[in-house]
Amino acid sequence: MKNIKTYIAALGLVATMISCNDLEDINVNPSFPVDVSAPALMPPIEQQMAVGLQFDNRCLGRYTQNFSTATAGAAGSEWDRFGYQSNSDTGGEIWKMAYFAIGLNLTKLQEKAVSEQRHDITGIAKVIRAWTWQVATDYHSELIDFDQVFTSRLSFDYVPQEKVYAEVIRLLNEGLTDLNRTDGNVSQTYTAPGDKMYGGDRSKWVKFAYGVLARNLNNQINKASYNADKVIEYCDKSLASNADNALIRYNGTVSTDINFYGPGRNNFNTYRQTDFAVRTMDGTIFGVKDPRISRVLAPSVGQSELAPASAANPDPSKYTFNGNPLNTTASTVATNVSRIPNIYGTYAAGTVATPGRYLFRDKANFPLMTYSEIQFIKAEAAFIKGDKTMALDAYKKAIDANIDFVNTNTVVSTIFPITSTITAAEKTAFLTNVNIVPTAANLTISQIMLQKYVALFGYGMLETWTDLRKYHYNTDVYKTMSFLPNGGLFVDNNGNLPYRVRPRFNSEYVWNFDALKAIGADKVDYHTQEMWFSKN
Repeated sequence: MKNIKTYIAALGLVATMISCNDLEDINVNPSFPVDVSAPALMPPIEQQMAVGLQFDNRCLGRYTQNFSTATAGAAGSEWDRFGYQSNSDTGGEIWKMAYFAIGLNLTKLQEKAVSEQRHDITGIAKVIRAWTWQVATDYHSELIDFDQVFTSRLSFDYVPQEKVYAEVIRLLNEGLTDLNRTDGNVSQTYTAPGDKMYGGDRSKWVKFAYGVLARNLNNQINKASYNADKVIEYCDKSLASNADNALIRYNGTVSTDINFYGPGRNNFNTYRQTDFAVRTMDGTIFGVKDPRISRVLAPSVGQSELAPASAANPDPSKYTFNGNPLNTTASTVATNVSRIPNIYGTYAAGTVATPGRYLFRDKANFPLMTYSEIQFIKAEAAFIKGDKTMALDAYKKAIDANIDFVNTNTVVSTIFPITSTITAAEKTAFLTNVNIVPTAANLTISQIMLQKYVALFGYGMLETWTDLRKYHYNTDVYKTMSFLPNGGLFVDNNGNLPYRVRPRFNSEYVWNFDALKAIGADKVDYHTQEMWFSKN
């Protein structure tokens, strides 16, 4: 008993020697700090901007006919038929990106920046938030009420797309104001280590913000309020060259830093380029073969393989480019001229040893926005305005810039498939061909939109789908595009084409179903309801 009392007394003495602060420190893990600098928060946020798009491009790429799956009836072929996978999160990564992966992390970044008067980072945070809402609404339509999002509510109401578009503009205007501030603790040196996209260069973030504004306004071409002059103004304030391209960079040295598109991740092994994608570049539509085809698309075995000049070096002039129709087994036939490689340019699963092609490489940087896209937006706006001279100038600059972009991402190879960068002579011949660049009087909206389709192939599927919906899948604009996949449209489409993707299953249909019913998202054909932005 005496010993027990002694121990208790000793413990009491120790307790009086330990302060409250010391006790609090017991729960602090120095390896995982709870309070980090603003630049430390930026890299994962920016990286998720790419991941959200890349994940869902596997589905969206089928809607835009960049890709199709290799075998009919395979899991996910619903997307080849313009449908969706029910009771699944497939196609829900953009929703996850906006509300979870970026979500509160971006709120934390902004709060940190505001408290430290880092106005440049505050501006960047607002621009990123605006971008997430623009991407999410163009993909899904209605979004969670901005007064309710990131709160402790157990259910959330939705706001119409018109309100989302207005919120995007508000955030961008606020972000631009912050980015132009020079007071407080604005410092590119401080911001640069965390900003992996633009290295803390505020001028480039300003251009990116104007690019989002241009997208926002130009999506509304069917509305009486459409202002082509304003779109053109925003384009002129946006990306000025390929040096301004918004790129998410990958080192490709470890699995966590390999491009999601890359063969090391093998996420596109069952994907094939479509017959429509081939027709946009092989001369079928434009009457002249596009030099980008052999750098962007994957050649089939080709006639040269039947009698090659050498086993290692077939004749590249004999390469054939085939495309897979939607929801068919055409690409899986025996080794012959019709067989289509996967997106990596091989017939085997991708590995870290596979070089890959174009943007489908482990180290390829993923574009969120390019100068070429901005020039195509300007060309479209000028064309609608009636200024065909301006439209032609922007159109030509857009193609020119995209050829340079393709060259930057070309995998040069001296073995099959032999590939080199596009030469200056090839580029000049292409851009002086009247079938590609006509006179201003002969320029058509179809040429603008189809060349934009080519330029955005492989990464800008959401913008391409937005264009398709703006023009209501018009085959006079998108010549030779077919919307009759093998097996017909997905049964729940009720004969209609898609205009939106349903909200993420596990975060909405599981626990927020009553709110979904209020916007009609409980209906099996909800994905075919036209969006606000594409209506008159």
